[in-house]
Amino acid sequence: MSITQAAIDACRAGIAGQVQAYRDLVGAASKASGMSLVRIDAALSAFEPAFFGNLLVMLDARFAQRARDASASASASTEVALLAAALLHHGGVLRSDAALPYDADASVLRIDLGERVALNADDLETLAAAFLAELERQAAA
Repeated sequence: MSITQAAIDACRAGIAGQVQAYRDLVGAASKASGMSLVRIDAALSAFEPAFFGNLLVMLDARFAQRARDASASASASTEVALLAAALLHHGGVLRSDAALPYDADASVLRIDLGERVALNADDLETLAAAFLAELERQAAA
């Protein structure tokens, strides 16, 4: 199954919408009365990595049929797959996979093996942009 530009565009728009909804929520919560900013910050700090981790897993699953270059250690596709696997199967800790070479120094987010995956809005936007650009290059080839 080939990946279409329409599918990539729809995904890009969906992620942008989710990130904006999160930022709107943060803005509204910071203006809320009757709750201390410390409690709001604590609630958002707990929510943020779970929310953006779930969006990353969705991103990986949405293009599960994508080709993966096992020789490319600096592939955004590999990074997305490994981070999603960390969140789904390894308690949020990035692990190696013999089938998917990974070089943290050449990766988008530079998360080291053994490190906990805790994404924020900027992380997801950056990684999704690199991932979708990679898919576009593959689709155009």
